[in-house]
Formats: sequence, structure tokens, C-alpha cells
Amino acid sequence: MAIPPTWIENFVQQLSYCLFPTEVPAPLGCHYHYEAGCWEVAIFPSMRKSEPSESYEAAYRPSPFTFDIQQALKVFDDLHHVDWVAMPTNSENEAGPHLLLEGTVNDHSVLMRICAEVPARFQHEQDLIVQEN
Repeated sequence: MAIPPTWIENFVQQLSYCLFPTEVPAPLGCHYHYEAGCWEVAIFPSMRKSEPSESYEAAYRPSPFTFDIQQALKVFDDLHHVDWVAMPTNSENEAGPHLLLEGTVNDHSVLMRICAEVPARFQHEQDLIVQEN
């Protein structure tokens, strides 16, 4: 993936201050892309290795955290929409449970997802950052 624009780095950095791990902090993952005039950005805590196991699903678990929504709203210059997606309604939504924020940041249209866990497409990637217990 290419180096993100500076404003995205700053935006994600500001949002990271709204995320509070309930255990030892895990590295924060970020995915972004530009589509149809809008920047889509997702942040998520990396998976943690819990128990030795033969299957990936049994060996890794999401990193628990809380998120200060009120503080996050202030990061946007203009906020158009806030939504909580508790359960994806179709297989196309690979982000899993997430907070969805739509608005403007530095004159850029942004669709921001704060994911409760690593999105499905990134869960089995070999270069995924994993925090060991």
C-alpha cells in the first residue's frame, strides 16, 4: 500500500487518542482507499495470540477496547452521519461490527469505520501485526 497522505495520518492519529485498550495496547491497523470522490478509512486493533492452537481462529482473538465517540466527533470539520453497525447485513460488509462516521476532514469527504475487530479480508494476512501475550 502506498504511503498515506499526511492529512490521513494526522486524522488517524487524532482518532487513535479516542481508543482506549482494556488490556495491554495492541498495534492499531489502518486501511484506506479513495473511491467515487470519498476517502474510505478503517482503523482496528490487531489480533492477539491467546492459546497455542492448530487453527488460526482458536489461536487469535480481537483486542478489547473502548472508544470515546464524543471526542471522535470533534476530529471532523463537518459531520454528516453517525451509525453503529452491530451486525453486518450481507456478505459484502466485511468490516464486521463497527462505528461509521461520515463527514469532511480538511476539505476531503471521508467515510470512517472504527472496527471492533480486524476486518475479514485482513485476518489471515501474513503481514498482519499481531500482539503476543
